[in-house]
Amino acid sequence: MDMMELARRYAPIIHVDENETIPLLAYGITVFEETRRSGSFPKREVYVPQGCRVIEYACFWDYDIQHMYDLEHIWVTVVPDGHVVRAEGSFHGKYLNLYDPDMPFATPPADDHVHAFCQPGKHAFMADGQQFRLIPGWFESCNVLAGGDVLVGGPFGGRYKPTEEDNIRCKRYLKETLTFRPTLRFKPMEGEVQYMTWEAMAEWIPERVAQECRRLEEMYG
Repeated sequence: MDMMELARRYAPIIHVDENETIPLLAYGITVFEETRRSGSFPKREVYVPQGCRVIEYACFWDYDIQHMYDLEHIWVTVVPDGHVVRAEGSFHGKYLNLYDPDMPFATPPADDHVHAFCQPGKHAFMADGQQFRLIPGWFESCNVLAGGDVLVGGPFGGRYKPTEEDNIRCKRYLKETLTFRPTLRFKPMEGEVQYMTWEAMAEWIPERVAQECRRLEEMYG
């Protein structure tokens, strides 16, 4: 089984708010067979138990409800007999457990596909969607607080530099088109998601950001 077949075999079931307006576009895949630092989430050293594999899904959206370009992560640990024993999800620069057998509130995997609940508009992951109520402003961030800037820093900032006009158009688009009223009623994500290696995704994202900025320029002038 090659890398992409493995990634599809264990792809997470992502649950999104029923009013979510921003679709997940792509997974950047890395398979770890030994403990080492993540290329897409460099603050994390991914621990791999003896004989196991960890599949990293770098999840890309064109937008967070407050800015352009959004990247979150899911890590799935597969033991030698082929079963999933653990999963974690990123949470705004940190990461949390999504599943292990001792978590009574976590939904068990379905045929080794772990369940991940996606924060409305912001796309961080938790094991239980109702836990997003713990976040101050979880509701307002999707409507009255929506709007912000396009990508201006991070690992891709040097390869495409948004202009102030890009920022203005992005904020307008977020406020006029993507705002919504989150419900915390969740459904499994629909639609196709593109699979690629993380290395390919790292090359693709800056052009994707530039392409979206050009689209907004055509839309708003």
